[in-house]
Amino acid sequence: MDTDDMLTDDFLADLIRKVPLESPSEEFIDKVMTGLEPLPGVSSEKRPYFLWFNSIIPYIVLGLALILIFYSSDIPFLNVMHGKEFLSGIFVKIFQPFWFTMKSLLSSKFVTYSLLIGVSAGFLFIIDKLFSRRFAA
Repeated sequence: MDTDDMLTDDFLADLIRKVPLESPSEEFIDKVMTGLEPLPGVSSEKRPYFLWFNSIIPYIVLGLALILIFYSSDIPFLNVMHGKEFLSGIFVKIFQPFWFTMKSLLSSKFVTYSLLIGVSAGFLFIIDKLFSRRFAA
C-alpha cells in the first residue's frame, strides 16, 4: 500500500512541476486600478460656527432651565439669594396671559381631544423618524 501512495504522490508532484503558474495578463493591474475610485482626502477645514452653536444650544437651554428651577424652588440655601420674589413676580406677569388663554382654549373638549391626538401623533412620528434613521444607517 505504501508503494501505491508513493506512485500517486510522485505522479502528482510531476504534474505540478509541469503545469506553469497562472499569472494575470499585463493589462490586468491597469484595468483594476482604473476601475477603483480614489478615496476622498482628509480635509483640514474648520467647522462653521453655526454647527458649534447648534451643538451648544441644548446645553444652554438645560442650564437656563436648571437656573429657573433653582431660583423658583424652596431649597434652603437658595433663600439667601436676593431677588427671588422679583424674578418670580416677573415670570408671573409674563406668563399669566399665556396661561389664561391656554385655560380658556382647553375648556372645550373638542380642542382638548384634537390636541391630545395631535401631540400623540407627533410623538409617534418623531419616534418613527428616530428609529428609522438609526436602523437605516
